[in-house]
Amino acid sequence: MSAEQNMGAYTGTPPVRRLGRTLRRHRRLRIGFTQLVYVLAGFALGLAIPHVPIGFTVPRVEATQMLFAVGAGILTFIGVVFSLLFLVVQFGATTFTPRLNLFYTSPMVWHAFSYYSGAMIFCFSAAFSSGGTEEMSGLVPIVTVVLLLVAVSLYRTLQFRAFGSVQLASTLAQVTEHGRNVLEGVYTEEMPREPGRGKTRRALPDGIRNVAWTGGPGVVQDIDVPRIIEAARNADAAIEIVIPIGATVQSQATVAVIHGPADLSLDPVVLRAIRTGVERTFEQDPALVFRILVDIALRALSPAVNDPTTAVQVVDSLESLLRMLVDRDLDVGEITGPHGSARVLLTLPDWDDYVALAVDELAEEGAGHTQVRRRLERLLRDMIALAPASRRPPLQARLDDLVSKWPPPGLRPAPAEPAEPSPPEPRAS
Repeated sequence: MSAEQNMGAYTGTPPVRRLGRTLRRHRRLRIGFTQLVYVLAGFALGLAIPHVPIGFTVPRVEATQMLFAVGAGILTFIGVVFSLLFLVVQFGATTFTPRLNLFYTSPMVWHAFSYYSGAMIFCFSAAFSSGGTEEMSGLVPIVTVVLLLVAVSLYRTLQFRAFGSVQLASTLAQVTEHGRNVLEGVYTEEMPREPGRGKTRRALPDGIRNVAWTGGPGVVQDIDVPRIIEAARNADAAIEIVIPIGATVQSQATVAVIHGPADLSLDPVVLRAIRTGVERTFEQDPALVFRILVDIALRALSPAVNDPTTAVQVVDSLESLLRMLVDRDLDVGEITGPHGSARVLLTLPDWDDYVALAVDELAEEGAGHTQVRRRLERLLRDMIALAPASRRPPLQARLDDLVSKWPPPGLRPAPAEPAEPSPPEPRAS
């Protein structure tokens, strides 16, 4: 049974199965394995294609010269492609934020590099393939031309992707879309409409034991929740993950609390289920999209850049995400077992956290820019009109604070008129 099926068997509800797909350990693109597959495929084709009869042949000497020339050209072509990659990554880091890694982590980039490597290996292996004759199958130049056409097409696609990665509108759209996909997977249900219908915390088993991180410092990138659920169910325990995804964990820091029997076999399972890295990723981090968007706006508002219009565009993207979350059930950190008992408790952001991420820093840094201040005020007013009553207080508090510092023109006190200077006193003779 797969991890997703396990998740559905434990909870029995389709929304939680979808949450399980989001919070399982994702199989990241293994760059080295991908390149190896392409290289082996190119090598195998290079050995086989020269001996496949198709009705006509070509001289081996001329075909070998062509293959060597194409292979050497592809080697140079790889350098050109990754020079473009380096420039795009450097531009995005210096113009937007160093946490913007959408282009160089794209599977298409590394599949393209692997394809070029495989095509180069095909050319060299086909050139050295010998069949004891002076002729070679006519399929060799045909396959070589097709490989070159596909390489040019891939380069064109990479080029357009690179151009989109240096444009603000395209970058904001990509970041927002990545964040929206994660939020859609984590928060699947609407919040209860009736008062008192919210979720109640289930009782946890007796006994508490902390699990300390035994690895080096790193950023929590994802958690394999189905594995933890399986271990908790077998031990009849509840496992509380106390460090949120996206936070930095230090050596010997507490990462989990086990409620229930003192089963030491749970510790290595929990530690293996938590993966760390050097930077945050979109895989399971619902707050990362807010962090990246706010970083872009703060850099635009810095004195060195002074581009408040970019900050306004970022606020537009932030509002679209808040509108998606405003009526969602954000209390999904507790995952239950088949009999309704709590098995895994996750630390996820709540509504106040998202509002604080989206508004607080921009309200502080953008207070001196009229258009940013007005856009934030409009965001808060629109969200107050849209939000359920229970989610209005954090919005209203920030709106009141913003208006108190910068009241509308009609409510600002009129400047006091300067007092008329008193006439000088007569000098005594």
